[in-house]
Amino acid sequence: MSNRLTRRTRGRLALAAAAAACALTSTSAALLPADATAADGDRSSFLFGVLPDTQFYSRYSADNQGDLFTRRFGSEPFAVQTEWLVDRQDELQIPFVAHLGDVVDRANQTQEWEVADAAMRTLEEGELPYSVLAGNHDVLTSEEDDRNLAAELYLRYFPTSRAQGQASFGGRDSTGFHEWHTFSAEGREFLVLALGWNPSDRAIAWARDVLADNPRLPAILTTHDILNIASDGVTPVETGAGMRLWDDLIRDNDQIFLTLNGHNHGSAHLRKTNDFGHSVDQIVWDYQMAYQGGNAYLGLMEFDFTNRRIDTAVVSPWIRLKPTDTIIPEFDQAVKTGPNENLSLPLDWNDRFERFADEQVPEAADHASLIDAARRAVLDGYDEPDTTLPRTPHDASDYPRADGTLAHWRFDAAATGPVAFGAVAARDLAAGADMRRGPQDDENVEDVELGDLAISTDHHALSANPASACFINGGRRISYMNTALGAAVNGVNFVGTGYTIETFVKLDRDWSATTNAWMGGLTREGSRRDVPGMTNPGWSWDEPLFTMAISNLREVQWNASSASPPEDRAAWSGEIMAGRWMHIAVVNDPISATTTLNIDGAPVLRNSINTIGLASGSLPWRIGSSMGTRRTANGWFGCIGETRIVDHPLPRDQWLTARTYVAPEPEPEPNPNPNPNPNPNPDPTPNPPLVPTPAPVVPAPQPQRPGAGAPEAGGPERPAAARVRSIAVRGGSLRVRLSGAGSVRVVLRARVGGRWARRPVRTLTARVGRAGTVTVRLPRSLRAGRYRVEVTATSQGGTTRRSAVVRVARAARSR
Repeated sequence: MSNRLTRRTRGRLALAAAAAACALTSTSAALLPADATAADGDRSSFLFGVLPDTQFYSRYSADNQGDLFTRRFGSEPFAVQTEWLVDRQDELQIPFVAHLGDVVDRANQTQEWEVADAAMRTLEEGELPYSVLAGNHDVLTSEEDDRNLAAELYLRYFPTSRAQGQASFGGRDSTGFHEWHTFSAEGREFLVLALGWNPSDRAIAWARDVLADNPRLPAILTTHDILNIASDGVTPVETGAGMRLWDDLIRDNDQIFLTLNGHNHGSAHLRKTNDFGHSVDQIVWDYQMAYQGGNAYLGLMEFDFTNRRIDTAVVSPWIRLKPTDTIIPEFDQAVKTGPNENLSLPLDWNDRFERFADEQVPEAADHASLIDAARRAVLDGYDEPDTTLPRTPHDASDYPRADGTLAHWRFDAAATGPVAFGAVAARDLAAGADMRRGPQDDENVEDVELGDLAISTDHHALSANPASACFINGGRRISYMNTALGAAVNGVNFVGTGYTIETFVKLDRDWSATTNAWMGGLTREGSRRDVPGMTNPGWSWDEPLFTMAISNLREVQWNASSASPPEDRAAWSGEIMAGRWMHIAVVNDPISATTTLNIDGAPVLRNSINTIGLASGSLPWRIGSSMGTRRTANGWFGCIGETRIVDHPLPRDQWLTARTYVAPEPEPEPNPNPNPNPNPNPDPTPNPPLVPTPAPVVPAPQPQRPGAGAPEAGGPERPAAARVRSIAVRGGSLRVRLSGAGSVRVVLRARVGGRWARRPVRTLTARVGRAGTVTVRLPRSLRAGRYRVEVTATSQGGTTRRSAVVRVARAARSR
């Protein structure tokens, strides 16, 4: 022990001299081998749960938004997340959960708060302590000092009195937006400091006092915005809010060893060095812009005291509950495989905390990897689909050609710089319908300069066109480009064929709602007054026939006049990030009469139905602005890449993000022996054709369920148990999908007094003779509302169970 302390002392003396230089040095932590956990054996550890932004789960589970998740998938992702954490808290040793903010999407919508309230109450009923904080979407006023506390719904649904019910609760500041907790696990105690959106100087001073009042506790700082992600989707970027917290709170408080935040879409990790020469790991996890608003991904962190590290995973307990016909392999991966989701961060716990905390006596190493156990748990009953990662283009021609391409506008990477007024800005590879820059003195514009529209080599990594058009537009200072009158593409309405329209876009980092709200990127000129038979123009008769625009909330709006019927139809994304490229693909299917907006390959939740084609006034297409009352308006601020219009729905493997280049086979190595027949005693019999010898087939080891013994040598193997694959409500029926034959027992429980009732509302049974879906008719007397469904499947292979929370949207009816 004395030698170890001596080395620490020497190390601190050396570090002290370099503390000032180290304080601003940011380095990526060295990661341990990915398979390290498998070989480490038993350990002393626990899991820390993390709930990133849940805003779209709350929004689209609300009745006033159509309860889209339950209607489409039979369950709500937010509710599934918290139920899974509660159900697994003992098995996975989860003592605490931290919510990272943006609990809801719209701070003034009570129905969203009610969804969030119910989901988080599950943690309380399960006696699983948690911290929660307000993100920017959770507050009515961004500046903390300007908030009317009585009007903030966050404080109404998550008041201090509710927080006090947590066994871990330590306190809140005077506003109620910031709180702290303590929890113990594996013989160690930790402090969690949760700071709400845009903390004031007073809030930071309060946080410093909390740390000073608990000087011996290692601290985890959770807040909404510290770390961002670069356009490569991997590299960490420090935000202004994060640097402020680093300078004013983190760097000189050695207790803070870990920070967690959401807000910025994606994942990244950064290891920094504080004023004491110690590491501070910073992690951002936020999946709100991923498929289905995040696909119920939650973070897990294994604090491993035996192997001296933190291992992480990001998993979704919801994906395995989805009906099979809704699974999209590219997005429905229950375990994320990215580098910033699967971190292994070396951390000598005693050494890191020795300066301020008592040295801890290690707990017995009595269990295997909890992270591995969590991964197995979310994959139970779910076969992870195979996926293919996207490839960057080999060259400018590496993209799928599509029959029926009506226009494909591209930019010349060899002609960077400003585009002259009236000059060709984008070449059409399909039909020669080139786009030319609009005039400097166009109606309704002013103060336009030559440099406001320039060709740049900045482009989306998956676009084979290595260039884009970049616009400096704002107010009435608007530049754009458009097709000529009479171009064939102007008059196409896509009735009977549908369409696929793709583009690549990036909002400028300085985008603001005040100056750039509702800016148009791709537009069909004219107004809705030009459409014969138009009955529902939407917002205004003077809107253009079609615009791909960015709303004041930084949402992509696909605002179109359908050709059939001639009415307004819109699709919406969630909030997108400025300064990052996106691929947009919109597919109109005339058979299903739907329009699906895809952002970076992920279909959004709010799409259009009962819509075929696009209304046409035989007027030009334009890039770089929208229109209002048939005049130029709402110019784009940012860059737009290649854009293509095809006269039918295209599958994903035909989009511009797909690749066609096939690398040539390597040349065979020359034979070093020029003698064609090296045998000194040649056999006159011709050589038989060479047939590869098949390698012996070795059965892959199959994982066994806990407690299941191996079959006896020479004896018959026990048949596999029928597993419950999914539970969903469709109309007045409950549908349970099984992996094999067996009997099914279904128990429905209602919520009574905030808890699931012990006495079931109804118990139903059924028998299935093979794998498939069994439909159980719900009783007509069943009231609309949320129910917990517990399914037990019994077969020759054993018994399996699964539960889910479902919503019966209306009382069941008999046929």
